[in-house]
Amino acid sequence: MPSRKQRRRREKSFRHEYGFVTYDDEGNEVEVDPAEVRPAKPKSATGKGGRALREPPKPSWNRSLRRGGIWGGVMFVVVVFFFKGQSLPGRIAVGVLYAAAFVPLTYWIDRLAYRNYLRRSGKS
Repeated sequence: MPSRKQRRRREKSFRHEYGFVTYDDEGNEVEVDPAEVRPAKPKSATGKGGRALREPPKPSWNRSLRRGGIWGGVMFVVVVFFFKGQSLPGRIAVGVLYAAAFVPLTYWIDRLAYRNYLRRSGKS
């Protein structure tokens, strides 16, 4: 809710007519069309702008084994030490399952990113 002072200021600004005028050589006021005051922006000729695409490396199983091994090891430790509701062999089995799933998952994500890059860049 605006204060009384804010309401008065707003009413005051609406009391006056504002127009776009210029003065000619004789000193007479000449109304100007608002569209002439601010010309429309020209449209850019280029299609998509933005930053250049960074080329992702081709997917490889070696990189997937390295990344999947690191994240799988982290998940193994997290599952074994933080899921105390299950027995130790059950936690180890779930941790190994997560660790084994990370390797093909990282390869699939790398392949998806690389194919997406090829499609966007038009290299196919």
